[in-house]
Order: sequence, then structure tokens, then C-alpha cells
Amino acid sequence: MTSLSTSARAVLAELTRRGRATRPQISQALSLSKPTVSTAMSELEELGLVREDGSVQGHTGRSALLWRIGEGAGHVLGVDVGVTRTRIHAHALSGERLLGVSRDVTSPASRSGAADLTASADAAGALLRETLPRLGDSGPLRQIVIALPTVVTDRDPAAASQSPEVHDMLKALSLPPAPLLLENNVNCAAVAEGNLGVAQDAAQFAYVQAGVRIGAALVIGGRLLRGASGWAGEVAHLPFPWDAGREPVPEGLERFLGAEHLLLRTAAAWPASEGAPPTSAEELFQRAGEGCPPAQRAVTEHATQVGRLVVAVVALIDPGLVVLGGGVGSNPLLVQGVQETLSTLSVPVEIRRSGLGATATVEGAAVLAREQALHRLIHA
Repeated sequence: MTSLSTSARAVLAELTRRGRATRPQISQALSLSKPTVSTAMSELEELGLVREDGSVQGHTGRSALLWRIGEGAGHVLGVDVGVTRTRIHAHALSGERLLGVSRDVTSPASRSGAADLTASADAAGALLRETLPRLGDSGPLRQIVIALPTVVTDRDPAAASQSPEVHDMLKALSLPPAPLLLENNVNCAAVAEGNLGVAQDAAQFAYVQAGVRIGAALVIGGRLLRGASGWAGEVAHLPFPWDAGREPVPEGLERFLGAEHLLLRTAAAWPASEGAPPTSAEELFQRAGEGCPPAQRAVTEHATQVGRLVVAVVALIDPGLVVLGGGVGSNPLLVQGVQETLSTLSVPVEIRRSGLGATATVEGAAVLAREQALHRLIHA
């Protein structure tokens, strides 16, 4: 792409921040002369990066054209290579979502073992091949961000340190040519909550996911904290249990708090008088909500354990706010139980339920992709 002039970059950045604006508004915001802004806008319009979007009447009574990011600026893809379901969202650089699609993973990985991305990548690859033709009129593809259910030590997919499993996953995806970054799925969910969800007003917060697997992500000063090598928030890898007389198991905390073992513990304690035990977390929480005593006990105990994990997160970084997400974590019964646990322990933190639900990860991947693409356009 042709390199932009300094003034065009500044105008594009301001228009990105505002969404829509008139030339006088941009001129005032950037302390640039109106002729300079007009020249920059013409440069951007010629490249398809901006377009007219109606008009507004100014305080003098004269109308002024409104401008916004144009279709020629292109679009980005967020791809969630999930354990049980894969999702793809396409966003225009102006911010609008162009499409959102999803597909079940037919042979999902073990819920408690190491991530096996093969089945998820196959599902995502098939979904991509069906989706890309629908974006033919959306301008160039500027960036792809892939969210993975594993530690991402290097966001560069071409890095020598990437595991063979990641390389196989990328091959199965058959991605179109575009800049590509990898990111952890829980990190992406936190980015989404901070930009689009319940944490938009928080400069710092923690996101704790409880579902098929567990995880945490940290946002400090409005920025995702990845740590020295991408391990920040990777609570799933904590060995567990810690009590005397039992050997801690690698990734034991995830095995203990993941949905699979929640159901196993529930089944072991389930009285025959209540019929068959729940076979899914959704059924367990539904029966608890209907007043089934053993289901209520299981949910209360699980909420207490997740609450203790939240206490550990608060003790480390004191975020002020913790967002609970995931298929189990965002259930109102679990959120209530976690809040009760924290109240009992007098832990100073606010708890909010995820506002984005199952789409948080893919939304966050799309947000990161848009940020990367805009940064490249404006600053490269």
C-alpha cells in the first residue's frame, strides 16, 4: 500500500477514534488547518480509506459532510479455535461486524488433558473456506488473529519456538495470505470484555474463565498483561491438590475445576432417589435452579472452589474487578455462589458476570486484529 503522509495518518487516527467526524471537527481536534485536513482527507478518499457518511448542521447553520472509515480500508478476521466449538468473526476496520459464524467440533479434545487442536483446526478450516467468499466486497484482508486454548509463548506463528501441534493447526486452517498473530483464548476474552463488555469502565481487571477448562487473564492500565513469556494468568497449569499426603498432579487445578471433573464428583455423590445424575454442566445448573437438592449442593461446592481461585487472583494483583466467564463461570448461580464466598472471606473485589458469553473469545480476537491492522495503517 502507498505510504500515507503524516497529516493523513493523523486524520485517519482521529477518524478511527471518533467513528464519524466532519473536517472542521478533525481540524480542531488535531490543531491542523482546514486546507491541510482537506488535503489529507482527499488523499485518504482516493485510497478508499475514508468515505462520506451523510452531513450534520453546524452551530453556524451551515451543513458539513460527515466522514468515516471506508470499505477500502478492508477487514480483519478473529478465529476462535475452540475445544468444543469454533467461531469466526469478520470486522470492518470501521468497527462494524461483517459476519459471525460458528461450528461444533465433531471430535473435541479431552476436557482435562493437553490441548489437541487437530479436530478444532479441521472444523475452523472448513468454516473459513465457506466464509471467505462472503467477504469478497469487504476490501482487503488486513489481519487475522487466532485464539488458541493453550499457552501462547510467542504470538508470531512463524517463530521457531512454536510447537509441531501449532504448525499442524495452521496447515489445517489453510489461511488466506494476511498478517497473522496467535493469542491465548482467555486473553482474547478479557480484551473483549474490556472493549465491548462489562469491563469497559475498568482500567484494570481480571477475567476468570470456568467451563470445560479454566483460565485467567489480567488487564492492567487498560493493557493485556501477557507476562515475560505468555504465561500470565495460566492458572490451569497449577499443580493440585496441595494437602498433605497427596501428590500434586500437573495441571491438577484444571482437572479439579473443569466441567468434566465437576460432573464426575456430582455423579459420585448423587443419590439414587434423584434418578440419573446430570450429564452436562448445563443440565446440572438447570436442575439446581429447579430446586434439586443434590444439584444445589454440587453447584454450591463448585462455586466455593471457583471463589477460592478468585481469592488467589485478587491476592496476587488486587484488580478491583473480576469478570467471570465461560460456560460455567457466567452462570448466574455460580456467580452468586462466588460472591458469597468472597463476602465470607471479606475479599475486596467486585464480581461481574460476562456480558459477551460464548462469543467473548472470538470478539476479542477480532478486536486485537483490528487494533493491529489500524496500527499498521497509521504508524507503519
